[in-house]
Amino acid sequence: MPGAVIEYDVPVPMRDGVVLRADVYRPTGDGPWPVIVARTPYDKTDAPELLYIDPWAAVRRGFITVVQDVRGRYAAEGGDGWRPMEAEAVDGADTIAWAAQLPGSNGNVGMWGPSYLGNVQWLAAAERPPALKAIVPQFTWHRPEDGLAYRGGAKELGLVTGWGLATGFDLVMRRHADDVETMTKHLMEIVGDVDDLPGRTFRQLPTGSDPVLERHSLASLARPETMAAANVPDRQDAVTVPSLNIGGWFDVFLQGTIDNYRTARRGTPSKLVIGPWNHVSTLAQQGEVNFGFSGNGFAVDYSTSISGLSFDWLQAWLSADGTPPEDDLPVKIFVMGANEWRSEAEWPPARAVDTPWILGPDGSLAPGSEPDPATMTYTYDPDDPVPTVGGATLLPHSPAGAFDQRSVEARPDVLVFTSEPLTDDLEVTGSVTATLRAATDGPTTDWVVRLCDVHPDGRSYNVTDGIARVQTTPHEPAAVTVDLWSTSMVFKAGHRIRVQVTSSCFPRWDRNLNTADGFESGSSRVAHQTLHLGGATASCITLPVVPPSS
Repeated sequence: MPGAVIEYDVPVPMRDGVVLRADVYRPTGDGPWPVIVARTPYDKTDAPELLYIDPWAAVRRGFITVVQDVRGRYAAEGGDGWRPMEAEAVDGADTIAWAAQLPGSNGNVGMWGPSYLGNVQWLAAAERPPALKAIVPQFTWHRPEDGLAYRGGAKELGLVTGWGLATGFDLVMRRHADDVETMTKHLMEIVGDVDDLPGRTFRQLPTGSDPVLERHSLASLARPETMAAANVPDRQDAVTVPSLNIGGWFDVFLQGTIDNYRTARRGTPSKLVIGPWNHVSTLAQQGEVNFGFSGNGFAVDYSTSISGLSFDWLQAWLSADGTPPEDDLPVKIFVMGANEWRSEAEWPPARAVDTPWILGPDGSLAPGSEPDPATMTYTYDPDDPVPTVGGATLLPHSPAGAFDQRSVEARPDVLVFTSEPLTDDLEVTGSVTATLRAATDGPTTDWVVRLCDVHPDGRSYNVTDGIARVQTTPHEPAAVTVDLWSTSMVFKAGHRIRVQVTSSCFPRWDRNLNTADGFESGSSRVAHQTLHLGGATASCITLPVVPPSS
């Protein structure tokens, strides 16, 4: 087993003369070795980041391992400053060409890492650098308007504001490097906003311009140029290297991971692995629910780890004597409720049957029911939004995962529909959507739908959810489709299925102020919501039910 030699702050010249810097972890011995590259805006020496990507384990597996600060961050030169994502395609390609020529390299380069580190892999791969042979993007997005900056038309307020503040410390330190007093003043102002995120910071209006980030001149994921640069589907047709895509059922970028895989699969060898994880934790304990030992990212299916899966994939494609993995069952998912791993030939499974479950005016939920037409109403007040409790989130304070929703369901602005106790296990695996027949008395509003697993003792745990921001004609009913993304869940016999319908989930998503100019002016009003139930245009949730015989 090789030892390791680490070189710190190795210069990496870009084509425009800007010098980035990387730490290079080398196996001892003759080599030659394949090279893998992680490019990060979060500091290449950051301990939590290094624990996750584990460059020491990569060296033990026989990789020269490069961890690099991206342009404008930490040890890297900035050129004309850091603009998230905008330089990553070209800088990534230049870094790969440089890495291929490192002493001891066999000329083959791969990339790995989560989130921003995953997105930069797609951007670099689209440049088609000849030395790049495989990538492992993890927990990353596909379209920025569907899970990064926005979701269903609503801003991912918790993510955008929290991320902008967190990445602002290095920006301020670079900006005021020659004036310690001014630097300290600005840093403490950011600290104040971070400390008050659950209260004053998130509640500042208008939300359209994100006054918190603008006040500090910090980066925003909702900036149009950032979103354009970070858009994967615009570039994915140019990607020719194999990809291993890893995600989590409670990750804020879950659907992006799936969509990246499904698009890549059309042209290159690709695999998909989804565990019961969130964006920052791959432990089996997700919120208040423990999914069992094999649900841990270090014990995937009792046989490997996320790092092991990643390095196996890269070794197969980068080593001179590597054998590309067989691709008979390219999808590996953790089925929650059953708490077991299963391999599939495709996503979503073709055998899953889309089954409408009808929302009843008596609060019932049943497949194929035909209740008489009726309505249910509630009032949505932007000054008293429904709080975010768990879910597929990335928030600085409220944790992600599965949490008991009874405090949410007790609110008068949340409609609740519940099935009878199930007589048999029911598996839901695939894409979940809701179709509402709904009306509001203003020009715009939001509709939030959440699917829950209700235990026999009454605990109601969130499974998946979604939001749709709509422009409306006041009082006029219209069809609203809410995309709840994807899941794999076995609702056990004796449990009940529950659906929540409401109009906010704050601070995960920004509040709709129910006015035409609210996102610019901050003006708001109370909305009176009407959900139409029963009849020919019944409101429903469509569940992809996997037949028990399969």
